[in-house]
Amino acid sequence: MGSKENPVGTWSEYFASTLDKPLHPLYKRLPLLARQRALELGSGVGTGVRFLLDQGLRVTAVDAEPEAIEILRHRCPEAEIVEARMEDCEFAARTYNLIVAGFSLFFLDEETFPLMARKLRRWLKPGGFLAAQFLGARDDWASQGYLSHTEEEIKESFGGFDVKYWEEVE
Repeated sequence: MGSKENPVGTWSEYFASTLDKPLHPLYKRLPLLARQRALELGSGVGTGVRFLLDQGLRVTAVDAEPEAIEILRHRCPEAEIVEARMEDCEFAARTYNLIVAGFSLFFLDEETFPLMARKLRRWLKPGGFLAAQFLGARDDWASQGYLSHTEEEIKESFGGFDVKYWEEVE
């Protein structure tokens, strides 16, 4: 997840605290069709990956933390699991019907983010869906140096996308 440290303690503490967390509500809004391909970036302990697999999707899960990868292999053995920083990944163009990047893109730096946005656009099949979370300028984590964006910057990076759901939380 980039070079930034986890602001809530060690990654081990974070993973332990998220093992029993409920599924993020974002997943309930995703268009899920069995046998389609999904990519999840920054998969962590695999709660979202497990949900996608249980819906019948073929899932590629990416995380850079070895501990997360070990947990993913145990919880989601049928997923294709990639141990790498998301910005270092290369996948074939138009591979995925769904890409989920929840709580991961803000670990990138300002130079890497536009390159990652282009990769996401390239990896997504026509008519596919991108589900992503970003930090706004007033987010607590943004004040700690994590990458934040204005609404205009996000729309510029992903121009041409048909926004199905947009939520801002303060």
